[in-house]
Amino acid sequence: MGAKKTRLETLRTLLQENTYESQEDILHALNDAGFAVAQPTLSRDLRALKVSKVFTEKGHYAYVLPAINTDDANRMIAPHSLGFLSVDFSGNMAVIKTASGFASSLAAELDSLKAKEVLGTVSGDNTFIIVLREGTSHSVVHNMLKAVVPDYEE
Repeated sequence: MGAKKTRLETLRTLLQENTYESQEDILHALNDAGFAVAQPTLSRDLRALKVSKVFTEKGHYAYVLPAINTDDANRMIAPHSLGFLSVDFSGNMAVIKTASGFASSLAAELDSLKAKEVLGTVSGDNTFIIVLREGTSHSVVHNMLKAVVPDYEE
């Protein structure tokens, strides 16, 4: 196995088994596991693994992996989807409100669904928008939310 692949697998395991509030903490853990990497390399690795920084129930930020099982067919409940608060529409845009710190990770989870009707998302701390293709039904967004938010109802 190549060094990068081994490092990514180690990073994935560390993130599954531990909670890290900073990239510095992750760098120390990787170093303890035998991988001396620089911060820019860690940032690229986190992006490659689609890691998000979310606000936890304990009131801290933590780095988390996307909650997708190995066959990618059955989606698991992602911790950040619990931060969902509401959705409202204006024209071809959906405005999603979340708890503080949850918007970017929930937007990323919805982006991973790769709906062809979605042009893209733009995220802040507790709000993000989904831009839909002209003429797209709002039911597309409702169906996406049903796929990732437990107990979502229109």
